[in-house]
Amino acid sequence: MKQNNIVKSFEEGAEVSGDILTGGKEKRDIKIGLLTVGYFEYWRMYPDLKDLVAKDLATVEARLKTLPGKVIRSGMVDTLDSADAAGRLFREQNVDVVLLVGGTYTPDFISLTALDYVRHVPLIIFSIQAHENIDRAGDYKSSLRNSGIIGIAQLTGTLRKLKRDFEIVVGSVEDARAYDKLIGLVRAIDAVRDLSESNIGVIGHVFRGMYDIELSKTFLKGTFGVNLIMIQSAHLLEVWNEVSDADVKKEQEQLLKRFVIKNVGKDDVFHAVKLAIAMRGLAERFHLDAMCFLDQHYIQKQVKTSARMGASLLMENSDICVNCEGDIGGLVMMMLMKRISKRSPLMAEWGEYDADENVCFMIGHGIGTPDLAASDADVTLARTPEEWGFDGAGLNYELIMKPGPVTVGHIMEAPSGYRMLVSAGESVTFPKLNFDELQAAVRFDMNVKTYLEKIFDYGVSHHCIVCPNDISRELVSAAKLLGIECFAIS
Repeated sequence: MKQNNIVKSFEEGAEVSGDILTGGKEKRDIKIGLLTVGYFEYWRMYPDLKDLVAKDLATVEARLKTLPGKVIRSGMVDTLDSADAAGRLFREQNVDVVLLVGGTYTPDFISLTALDYVRHVPLIIFSIQAHENIDRAGDYKSSLRNSGIIGIAQLTGTLRKLKRDFEIVVGSVEDARAYDKLIGLVRAIDAVRDLSESNIGVIGHVFRGMYDIELSKTFLKGTFGVNLIMIQSAHLLEVWNEVSDADVKKEQEQLLKRFVIKNVGKDDVFHAVKLAIAMRGLAERFHLDAMCFLDQHYIQKQVKTSARMGASLLMENSDICVNCEGDIGGLVMMMLMKRISKRSPLMAEWGEYDADENVCFMIGHGIGTPDLAASDADVTLARTPEEWGFDGAGLNYELIMKPGPVTVGHIMEAPSGYRMLVSAGESVTFPKLNFDELQAAVRFDMNVKTYLEKIFDYGVSHHCIVCPNDISRELVSAAKLLGIECFAIS
């Protein structure tokens, strides 16, 4: 008698797999527990003070509507009972982070009563006052309205004694800088949270001799929470064989209408798009959140192209990050960057430097999205500049990153664990070179040769990840949350 729905390993190509979570990882918005505190003793001393503080806290809540995710509000916490109720609410709602706002001085035991219910989640503390400057005509009631700073000083001192971590932001209720910092911190926490239980599909292995990017799967799981799924090349080729010519030609024409081409033919575009569709199908089949491939030699010969365009298209049209040569540390950095910035980063390598322009010229590894350039008109479909034995020219984007702030980084293994490079810089106007490759000219706040000496002395990977936007502060926070060393340099 034939048995249906037999559970098998994903490696056997089973429709129902016993070793991959059905449907993939649950995706949900981050939950932020907003804990707004005051002090019941003050309300009887100055009867109208509570309304003034409530007004300040309402202003804060309105400004926090720009936070990513869902905000769970405690309401005014000014007694031990209300603190206990707030803590229970946060625990029941399974919040991912607590944002404590000090409306007035509040004794630490009241705040701690709420925080103790969710002591395992990250804590952000916002010390507020009603105005940027002291009211020269103010009275003692005015000082109590702004007394949150006293309570925050007490609470942070206590938390340090208890060896409990937190992030601190200070500003007035209308301070744009403070809210920008708060949003960045929440995005960092969300990015770290999103890493946990993410599926990274690995096709192939680390390119031989690249000891700088060799990592331990066990320590990766322990530090970042990611799952590495080792996918056989045969799985990719199986999906590739199922791709129809009609589907390829449809997407091929869209690509050819969008970009100009040089030194490639229609067959090259066809082969690259067919592999791109197969990579997308593989990601869907195994519920991948990211992918790392080594296509040199074997796969390239089979499919007559490189995986570079497939990687770029997968990143452009999904939340998935992709890189190559077994660089899982770089891939984790890409995942953090994309989650924080909502932009796809560029996978590159340290290239040349230009002394006159004081820039580091970074050369892509064929993986990046067209929005890195100023416009589609500045993007060319070019050959794969490195040929590893396949027939044809391959396919690659040629572009140079548009001017603007960037963050350069990577995650590496060190004798003491993992460490993160974070470097804020600026992508500057520079000629697009005839490299058939993605490029970026980045300037830092020091002489470029001094900069390179410093990062090489620290010990970096030969790969670097370049993210459009300055998210250096958020990445430093992410490193802190992950408990890894961070080298921040500009």
